[in-house]
Amino acid sequence: MGPTPRRRIAVTGGGTAGHILPALDFLAAYRRDVGAEGFFISCEGVMERRLASAHAVRLEIIPGKPWERQGWVGRMRALASLPPGILAARRLLRREKVDLIIGTGGYASLGACIAAKTLGLPVVIHESNVEPGLANRLISKFADLICVGFEEARQAFGPRSVVTGTPVWKVLRKPPLTPTFIVLSGSEGSPVLNAQAPLLFAELQRRGMRFTVRHLTGFGDPTTAERAYRNAGVEAHVEGFVDDMSPVYESATFALAAPGALTLAELSACGIPGLLVPTPGTARGHQLLNARLHAERTGDLIVPEGPWDVKALASHIEAVLRSGTPQAPDQKNHAAKKLVQQCENLL
Repeated sequence: MGPTPRRRIAVTGGGTAGHILPALDFLAAYRRDVGAEGFFISCEGVMERRLASAHAVRLEIIPGKPWERQGWVGRMRALASLPPGILAARRLLRREKVDLIIGTGGYASLGACIAAKTLGLPVVIHESNVEPGLANRLISKFADLICVGFEEARQAFGPRSVVTGTPVWKVLRKPPLTPTFIVLSGSEGSPVLNAQAPLLFAELQRRGMRFTVRHLTGFGDPTTAERAYRNAGVEAHVEGFVDDMSPVYESATFALAAPGALTLAELSACGIPGLLVPTPGTARGHQLLNARLHAERTGDLIVPEGPWDVKALASHIEAVLRSGTPQAPDQKNHAAKKLVQQCENLL
């Protein structure tokens, strides 16, 4: 009898880092825990190529266009791209002799998961947000296993779903002597944070607080935020998307963050308090729903859309920093391992 073939899996997702990074983490866990081989399926995008390369993962591109937040022309293009995406994914999955596919949401996962189902392959999805996105809602109708990051997300999927959590960076915290603020705009960028955060820091500066600021604009243009800080008279280190977030989190005191599910999981794991600033127009308002749940558990403050009351927010931040009691970090994030175990039980 010859050696047992190694498990071969594919992960798929895309559109934002919140879909891509969990997929890459699940693939890494499968490689580590099971000795599996695998690759990442997505649609064409700078973010997909950059993150796959940073994680040393093979990326396979199939046709696909976004549906959410598109006009009728964009939605016609999305529909037209789905059949060729399914066909390309079928050819790829057959050629690679894949045993299992794991989708993490976003339009890039839909064609690959449909293709896997038509080939009779097990389909697993993971939903990081409280409110599931459109792709995962559709795929859940035929998925063999549904994993979620929040218990509350099970309401959308029913008893077939299991809670695994969402994988996060592993960070050793080193609280700084001087307050260090991080501004996390998400992979797509947050116009609200770019415009309002400098004004808030200017108010803290007027009150005599000494601090440092690191502002991440994602894949958006950092020049707008840089100009806003100059106009506010605040010194800040502004940069675009960062591949390795560990150095960002390890010395952070307080965060101003767009509440994507992955960002909130990372802040919880590190015990970093913050202001939660939902980005207007996100699909199904999922950032606001994520923020509400996170705020209930941590006491973090949600800042609604519109001009900020910087005096009130500055007073809130001063009170949080004076309390000197950080949130308790979640040291038991084993989401990727849990998902692998669930998948192996399925197989």
